[in-house]
Amino acid sequence: MTTTEYTQSTRSGAAWLYLPIVLILFLGGALSIGAYFYSEPQLTAAEALVAGFGGLAGIIIGLIVAAFGIVVGLFGALIGLVAAGGAVAMTLFIVASPIIAIVLIAMLMRRSKSNCPDPAAHE
Repeated sequence: MTTTEYTQSTRSGAAWLYLPIVLILFLGGALSIGAYFYSEPQLTAAEALVAGFGGLAGIIIGLIVAAFGIVVGLFGALIGLVAAGGAVAMTLFIVASPIIAIVLIAMLMRRSKSNCPDPAAHE
């Protein structure tokens, strides 16, 4: 009988940690190269580097603020939905209250069918 030995190499999740950092560096570098070669007044390498990574920082901050704005907007929509539901309930209460009062008054004012208050006494 033979035994097969199975070894599995385990890798840490460090690649997922470093991947955003690498992407930010590559994108900032690409923006810096674009700023260096295509700027109207010719920039130095340091100025192009600052412009590229500064633009990338502006893009990232803009995305974070936009995500925060979406969350705040959803919370505001929830508050508006609750307020609209309350307004509908209040309107129904204001409209239905006089109708209910009229129906109750009509029920109280109608005469009973028999004149005797205790119909069980005649059986």
